[in-house]
Amino acid sequence: MTELTQTGAAVSTMKAALTEVLGQELARSSDVLVLGETIRDGGAAGVAAGLFERFGSRQVIETPVSENAIFGAVLGLALSGFTPIVEIYSADFLLAVANEVVNDIPKWRQQQGRGGALPIVIRGCMGANGGLGPEHSQAMEPYLHHTPGLTVVTPGTPADAAGLLRSAIASPDPVVFLEHRRLYDVAGPVPTDPGHRVPLGRAELVAEGDDLTVVAWGWMRTEAVLAVEALAREDITADLIDPRTISPIDWDPILASVERTGRLLVAEETPITGSVGAEIVARVVERSSRPVQVARVAMPDAIHPYSAAMERELLPTAEDVARAARQLVTRRWEAAATKAGQETNEGGSAC
Repeated sequence: MTELTQTGAAVSTMKAALTEVLGQELARSSDVLVLGETIRDGGAAGVAAGLFERFGSRQVIETPVSENAIFGAVLGLALSGFTPIVEIYSADFLLAVANEVVNDIPKWRQQQGRGGALPIVIRGCMGANGGLGPEHSQAMEPYLHHTPGLTVVTPGTPADAAGLLRSAIASPDPVVFLEHRRLYDVAGPVPTDPGHRVPLGRAELVAEGDDLTVVAWGWMRTEAVLAVEALAREDITADLIDPRTISPIDWDPILASVERTGRLLVAEETPITGSVGAEIVARVVERSSRPVQVARVAMPDAIHPYSAAMERELLPTAEDVARAARQLVTRRWEAAATKAGQETNEGGSAC
């Protein structure tokens, strides 16, 4: 971290913030372990850079290129009283260990009738960043939010990344911690307090407004912030909510906002079918006491190409979010105008 501010925070990239938290946690307890492929050299994105030199091979463990073996060992370590933090080289590869991540780890205590903690943190990079192709570009939260027993985290800022990672490591339950590739070099203020945590399962109200509710997370939070700022210049204001934790989602602030605005827009970097956004829309419509207008901004149901130019055509942007928001608000204005016209006509007929 560099350049301390006057508010007890330092300006840091998300990658540097994650590295610092990992170092602090390894120093705090010799039972905290970091494992992964190429972890001695910093791991897939360099988040573990320098940790092997500082803590040695007992705490920073280089693994073979065998995801099933890695995750089997991680479960055993957690059952033996350790707190393993395992890096998956690309979060897409979680599908290669779906049996461990979906069937074994989240269900182990119930299946075995075993109480107590099972502290496992699974972290890795995900998301599109310049044509990395079908197996290195996917946002993985839609595959995982359907799994009871897993906490799924998607930080959108350096401060959230640091605070959420500390909370994930302290959690007694398994946590999947998904880091978007495009956010690693994004800089922002990060609290310098080594005890700073962001609670799991708690959303953040990023911006406030009256015309609609926007929900976005991970990289799409960045795009949504730009969209909300552009809309404000057009006198369209929005609540912007970042869930931060995808499972379990903090429903109360989303529901309270939509009760007030009556309009919901969800933005995410995934194919639209079967997405997290679909679940958010369904829950809000089911629970709202008023009619709700909804819209979703997402990718088409398409496979990521290797071409960066082609990929850009698939990915949702701030412009897409702003356009969808305008359409929601325009529908409201048109409905109000239609209703006013009907009332005027009815009043004239009565006379």
